[in-house]
Amino acid sequence: MPRASDYLLKGYTYHLTQRCHDREFLLRLAKDRDVYREWLRQGVLRHGVSVYGFCITGNHVHVLAHVDSVEDVSCLMHLASGATAKRYNLRKRRTGSMWQHPYQCTIVEDGRHLLNCLTYIDLNMVRAGVVAHPREWKWCGHDELVGSRKRYRILDVERLLQSLDVSGEEQLRRYYTEAIEERTETERLQRESYWTDSLAVGSEEFVRARKEEYRHRWTFDLRQLTAEHDKVWTIREAQAPYNAKSPPERGL
Repeated sequence: MPRASDYLLKGYTYHLTQRCHDREFLLRLAKDRDVYREWLRQGVLRHGVSVYGFCITGNHVHVLAHVDSVEDVSCLMHLASGATAKRYNLRKRRTGSMWQHPYQCTIVEDGRHLLNCLTYIDLNMVRAGVVAHPREWKWCGHDELVGSRKRYRILDVERLLQSLDVSGEEQLRRYYTEAIEERTETERLQRESYWTDSLAVGSEEFVRARKEEYRHRWTFDLRQLTAEHDKVWTIREAQAPYNAKSPPERGL
């Protein structure tokens, strides 16, 4: 799985994910998810990062952000995870890491692929069977995207409109709501691992261009995935040797 510390590049939208240490459910309590969400908001204010979406689950987090500055995005993620860990450890009288490092990243092409990633993130807890609809999980971007959350907002909706190439917030709400409803009504809720274990997701042209940008670093596996409605192309890091020391990755 691609590491953000190695792969973040200026000018792209990234799906960032970070797991709790040993996949423990350290964010199972609402008050801990509230802390992470508030520090994510503070990070947006301090570092000026355009966040398009997020979801805070019981044992991992998703952040969808546009990278205008690699340093600012790194500071945002460090602040949110570090401040949350400090508060958690103090309350629990606990020592040790709260997070599995480093966080991971996937470049997502603007337009329909970005919308698909956004809805996939917000449906996280529906897939887990915790809620029936994203509106029931307040630790995701759903309420901001549909306009029902007015205070303490995190998302840069104005910038998101540009990345999705839609004319206004009303059109954004319609596209987003339709995408959520289409997936829930047709039960398209299975995990799509390419959103988290690929280096880039998008059209063939977009993905091949990203492969060229990284050709001086590592070797990659380019593949086409055929979804029900879209043809999705990805690049992933080439398979590690069977005796590599890193443990096998499991699904989020």
